[in-house]
Amino acid sequence: MNAYQYAMRMENEAEKFYRDLANKCSDTSIKGVFEMLADEELKHFKVFEKMAQNEELPSIENIDIKARAKDIFSKIKSCNRRYSFTNDQVLYYEKAAQVEEDAYQFYLKKAEEMEDSKQKEAFILIAKEEQKHQILMENIASFVASPDTWLESAEFYNIIKD
Repeated sequence: MNAYQYAMRMENEAEKFYRDLANKCSDTSIKGVFEMLADEELKHFKVFEKMAQNEELPSIENIDIKARAKDIFSKIKSCNRRYSFTNDQVLYYEKAAQVEEDAYQFYLKKAEEMEDSKQKEAFILIAKEEQKHQILMENIASFVASPDTWLESAEFYNIIKD
């Protein structure tokens, strides 16, 4: 299996994972995050698919994860509702953060091996996207682990600061 096929498999699995999390999530704000991440993984899949077929690469849109996180957590805080999550949910989100970290490292490594400058750049850009996904998932995991205290913590305020 070459790097493109492996990357396509990783992105396909990540998309399915996020769609599954979205289907299991009762909070619409967090559910929206998972749907967005699944859509992003699908876009990445298509880039790697083009690479595998030696076709022209589509542009890689850069989503503003920080703005999305700020919006989500601000809405959650403004609801003034009590949140309660299971330990399984914390583990799912921690797993997602680790999957994103693994993808980030893999793509950076593969970028170094690319001879084509456009493909190298695509691997680097997607790696950076995966790193943003990781940070978002880490924050969601922290929130889910301790919703009341996390919303009052410095971590939350670092996300919402402009």
